[in-house]
Amino acid sequence: MQGRLLINEPLAKYTSWRVGGNADRLYIPQDKADLIAFIKGLPATESVFWMGLGSNLLIRDGGIRGTVINTKNRLKEMYCTAEGFLYVEAGVPCALVARFCAEQGLLGAEFLAGIPGTMGGALRMNAGAFGGETWPIVHQVEMLDRQGYVQVCAPQDFSIAYRSVKGLKGRWFLSALLTLEAGDTASSQQKIKALLEQRAKTQPTNQPSCGSVFINPPGDYAARLIEQAGLKGYTLGGARVSEKHANFIVNTDNASAADIEQLIAMVQRTVAKQQGVLLKTEVCMVGEEKTVMDMQAHRYGNPEKFGRVAVLMGGSAAERAVSLRSGAAVYVALKSVGVDAVPIDVTASPIEALAGVKVDRVFNIIHGRGGEDGVLQGVLEVLGIPYTGSGVLASALAMDKLRTKLCWQGYGLVTPLWQLLQSEADIEGCIAKLGFPVIVKPAMEGSSIGMSKAHNRDELVAAFQMASAFNCDVYAEQWVSGQEYTVAILNGVALPVIRLETPHSFYDYEAKYYANTTQYHCPCGLDTAQEQALQQVAVTANAVVGGKGWARVDVFIDDKGQYQLIEINTVPGMTDHSLVPMAARQAGMDFAELVWQVLETSLA
Repeated sequence: MQGRLLINEPLAKYTSWRVGGNADRLYIPQDKADLIAFIKGLPATESVFWMGLGSNLLIRDGGIRGTVINTKNRLKEMYCTAEGFLYVEAGVPCALVARFCAEQGLLGAEFLAGIPGTMGGALRMNAGAFGGETWPIVHQVEMLDRQGYVQVCAPQDFSIAYRSVKGLKGRWFLSALLTLEAGDTASSQQKIKALLEQRAKTQPTNQPSCGSVFINPPGDYAARLIEQAGLKGYTLGGARVSEKHANFIVNTDNASAADIEQLIAMVQRTVAKQQGVLLKTEVCMVGEEKTVMDMQAHRYGNPEKFGRVAVLMGGSAAERAVSLRSGAAVYVALKSVGVDAVPIDVTASPIEALAGVKVDRVFNIIHGRGGEDGVLQGVLEVLGIPYTGSGVLASALAMDKLRTKLCWQGYGLVTPLWQLLQSEADIEGCIAKLGFPVIVKPAMEGSSIGMSKAHNRDELVAAFQMASAFNCDVYAEQWVSGQEYTVAILNGVALPVIRLETPHSFYDYEAKYYANTTQYHCPCGLDTAQEQALQQVAVTANAVVGGKGWARVDVFIDDKGQYQLIEINTVPGMTDHSLVPMAARQAGMDFAELVWQVLETSLA
């Protein structure tokens, strides 16, 4: 074996999208002969996946089991044969093939300059660009099967169509002989230059992407359908439909593979609903989704990688007492696993609290305004200190329950009917729209602070007056009869769902933090399909507001079986009554493991 064998190798750096989990094993062959010998030596039970430049490829966050073969710049032989063909091995980038052909005065391969992959990938999917396709210029190919045997095949041995090649039968391309016409070098180079200039003008070549995501439907263009559906520039997590070309999804610097896959599915649903066209993907989606079991397998690594960690707690908002309890629990857990943690009670400005304290990162456990609303996140961004949880925009948006509802409604998620209450003059309109009972909420408070249920006009007026004292928007929400659930999310993965029961009129502050009569059911009592569906709703709701790291989504299933999203918390509680630790325990994670996992979100 002359190549390099890497164990548990991160694959994100090998893909053009810059996302993806780890490969159990990654082999980078020395050359074609070394690759053949390596394949022959693998156990018959070992699964094998090939990749070149990693374009048109989405590797899921859970990574790939088995062995991944990376041929980029390894199967790199390219030359003109005595018979007049061009011999190209599978690892040669398509753009390099186009340039070589132009230099040799060979015409017909110019379109390859617009394909962001290797020759092997182009053969596998009949890649094309600027009106050209791969297989019309192919004379024959060399293929390697799982036993290490090489076969020579002709185009007629396959079923070839637009962006499709069938008949591979567990074989991979090693090389191809291309048939090209003799021509003028200067005109070929000029054509390539024009094609590349067109590509730069129309495609987001300066951002991580996979190339075109969707196959153009017959007689139409995927980009036109996506743009007409109003999705150009739409963002989900760290993934965005390109403003430059709607058939490209770009990584805005912090996307996960799950973000991209969910955005792809959302585009398909929206275009199908609005245009009546189901877009098919060009993208090959492989690997496993990140699961709770992946997180459990991690356990504790080296705590020194975190440096010194400031546990920021307290704050000056109404949730100060809860934050202090959460912070104390987090601090003790971090110390128990060897993290150099320092507790800091923020009583005023976080800048003052951090003055003179040298820290490498922050575990933010300040609930409510000043800690959960983007203000602290903005301060830490300016100071250049990494922190746990969501960023500035997502924190600010999720803290505002009213704006969060608007975002969810815009995405098509279901949330109870509501009415903004700006003064007592809005009371009659609220009654006419929502009826009774209703629940009145200050939009910028958490832990159910300032909330109250109203059964008649007098109670509604009193509830409005009480909520107005919190100096933020106040709204009334239609009362939902049904079962209440909460879904904790950790690194894009939903933990087991919890069903809540309380003898109080609703799950208020007392029920959350002090009452012994509140019942928490985990398992929640839903069947597997129902629980998974609810988990997916919560993950989507978190992604819509741009949540990262960890969060908790509260949702009802009403008497008609319809989910109703209530709110999202981006700095959930971590007290002995808190729900995220409870869900983690059901998933097999103790409190210290949960805190470690949350702290790891600051490394991103």
